[in-house]
Amino acid sequence: MRQHLFCTVLGFALLGSSVTAQAQVPTSVPPSDAPTQTPGNVAAKPFEPVSAPLKIESLTLTGNQRIATATLLAAVPFKVGDKVPQARITEGLQAIMKVYQQHHLTGDVHQQLSLNGQSVKVTWQIKEAAADAAEQQLVLDSVSFDGNLHVSKTALHDATRLRPGQTVTPVAMLADEKAMQLLYTKKNIGISIKPEVTHPHHDNRVNIIYHLDEKASD
Repeated sequence: MRQHLFCTVLGFALLGSSVTAQAQVPTSVPPSDAPTQTPGNVAAKPFEPVSAPLKIESLTLTGNQRIATATLLAAVPFKVGDKVPQARITEGLQAIMKVYQQHHLTGDVHQQLSLNGQSVKVTWQIKEAAADAAEQQLVLDSVSFDGNLHVSKTALHDATRLRPGQTVTPVAMLADEKAMQLLYTKKNIGISIKPEVTHPHHDNRVNIIYHLDEKASD
């Protein structure tokens, strides 16, 4: 069955505590009770009403350089496999905008729905507003540990506080290092911690690797 494309564009900006948005409703989309036009005037199945539930076949994000995809998808009130009314899908777009607002970032979100029968593929194309490099905040994409022989990665993860999607600051990293040092002190094990920050995406998203050099007591 052929697919139908619907697009919505919303802008998000910081104006106090509010978000400004402008939606463009495509005039080429016929009303829900109008028949689809096909060559030779062959009768075709009409468009589904916007209230009819659609199965989410896929959720795709592009253009998000400053906020991790996992963080944005976690804010969306539905996931792949769910059945939701077409009108509710825009709530996902609004949720993404809210995350950007919380991170003090601005830009535009372009939503595209690709319908195929009772299923829909959702694509959100994000165009982030340019920011001065000095003002960009580092956002954690992942954190890992190596060299830990006497303390599990789970214990280290539980002791630290920085999580993917959060802003990385020297204060936050220092707090996590102190928490790891305290964990080793309780086990009477000396520890040297060397954090390594990488930019695998060549933007403000970073990975943190904590290199641990344990010095077990005799």
